[in-house]
Amino acid sequence: MTTAASISSTLPIQDDTAVKTVGKSTLDRNDFMTLFITQMQHQDPLEPMDSTDMASQLAQFSNMEATMKMSDNLEKLLGYQVSQNNLQLLTLIGKEVQAYGDTIGVVAGQVTPTQYVLQDAADSCRVEVYDTAGRMVDTVELGYAASGTHDLTWDATAPNGDVVADGQYTYKVVAMSALGQTVGVDYRTTGKVTGVNFDGATAQVTVDKFIALNVADILVVK
Repeated sequence: MTTAASISSTLPIQDDTAVKTVGKSTLDRNDFMTLFITQMQHQDPLEPMDSTDMASQLAQFSNMEATMKMSDNLEKLLGYQVSQNNLQLLTLIGKEVQAYGDTIGVVAGQVTPTQYVLQDAADSCRVEVYDTAGRMVDTVELGYAASGTHDLTWDATAPNGDVVADGQYTYKVVAMSALGQTVGVDYRTTGKVTGVNFDGATAQVTVDKFIALNVADILVVK
């Protein structure tokens, strides 16, 4: 004889977590009107919708319609503004810019001189240049350096005198005070804009063919 317990044990168990919601999670203007008309069609003729309630719902629809139109207009305005900004960025091509950063580019064996800022006087100062793999390619001993802005003029050569390959490099200024304390450095990147990139959330310019800079980091346009 089959018991109720044995029957229940053979029935498949429904997993509530497998239930998925079907349909849209939000309502648009067409959904609102469909619901409103359906409500009107199925109302009790003996007890029709109160005029105040009808006016209230129509007012809500009107407010929603106005809000959605405003949102559409703002999106169009934002798109127009972005396109205008992008067009203005194209005017930077061919111009020299200076931005925050510690990168320098070598093009045809030449590097564009840039600057760095020492926050205090340094009893000894050294510039180290690295390639993209992190290998040191050259070192320039400068000795004493006063606080303030200094020109970085690397000749794009290795210690053996060979010109380094074209590409992107980074530089590091090692500055020490007379008391043996590290002196802070503000780095700058300088170069000619050779391209503009709009692919992504942040517009970028390409400097000296190899260096990508965020537009927001540009300090000076020459």
